[in-house]
Amino acid sequence: MRKAAALIIILSCLVSCQKTKVNVDSPVPRCTVSLTINIMIEAPILDTQGGYFVIKEPRKYGEYIGYGGIVVFHGFDDRFYAYDICCPHECKREICVESSMAGIAKCPKCGSEFDIGFGSGQPTKAPAEYPLRRYTTTVSGYNIRITN
Repeated sequence: MRKAAALIIILSCLVSCQKTKVNVDSPVPRCTVSLTINIMIEAPILDTQGGYFVIKEPRKYGEYIGYGGIVVFHGFDDRFYAYDICCPHECKREICVESSMAGIAKCPKCGSEFDIGFGSGQPTKAPAEYPLRRYTTTVSGYNIRITN
């Protein structure tokens, strides 16, 4: 019983000392997201795990790309993830994270890094405390539909 109580106290101390905000919404403004990407035609790099595709401007009428734009990442678990590229620490439309095939997105201004390779979007390097805003992806054949 004493061991269980000591374990609970230690775990609560560790969690309360954690700086990263887990299970909270990103401060990046909510904006409409609605687009479809054809992997074979528009983004063949997405056919490979670690591949990513960035959209900074709508490509056609009726396409909505969130606040700062979208990065779609082919995750290491073979799923597709989509995030707003606006850094949640800076929260300015023009300051966009830069993705890599290593599954890391990095802000060029504040230096924050985020995990995009396994779908969390959580910061892995300070000063950011909030995750990237993640969007829903639906795969149908070679098409990836991204919405919020």
